[in-house]
Amino acid sequence: MKQNKNTSSNPNPRKASMQTYHFLRSLAHINLTTPLSALHRRSRAIRRAAYVSMARAASPRRMWTRAILGRLQLLRRGRLLRRQRSYKKKAISTPHDKLRRLVPGGEEMDFCRLLEETVDYAEFLSKQVRIMESVVVMEAESKKKEEKV
Repeated sequence: MKQNKNTSSNPNPRKASMQTYHFLRSLAHINLTTPLSALHRRSRAIRRAAYVSMARAASPRRMWTRAILGRLQLLRRGRLLRRQRSYKKKAISTPHDKLRRLVPGGEEMDFCRLLEETVDYAEFLSKQVRIMESVVVMEAESKKKEEKV
């Protein structure tokens, strides 16, 4: 029995490479346009770039991608009102409701669709973490090289 030589953990490497491409492109844009002194603004821009790159690399049929991109469009237009944080404990009736609050767009889904979307969302989140970790490692290595020179 022949074994497949391509035994990567990523079933679709194109999605991961597109996610990396979009994130690095956005990161380069942030580095050019946002001053280093505006740390809070930079961190928000990086978080937005991470979400957008994740949503653009995923299937447009996924509910969580539409929820993320729609929310960011509303933020960009200034139409999304900031939620006031309530520190009172809200009554959560089922464990399903906790999951619905975690997955973007989960409020409108039935339970089976919610589970599918959760798996897809978790995969893209883990890819995003690996991308960000590799960016940090590459940045640290380039700083070490600069210090040696």
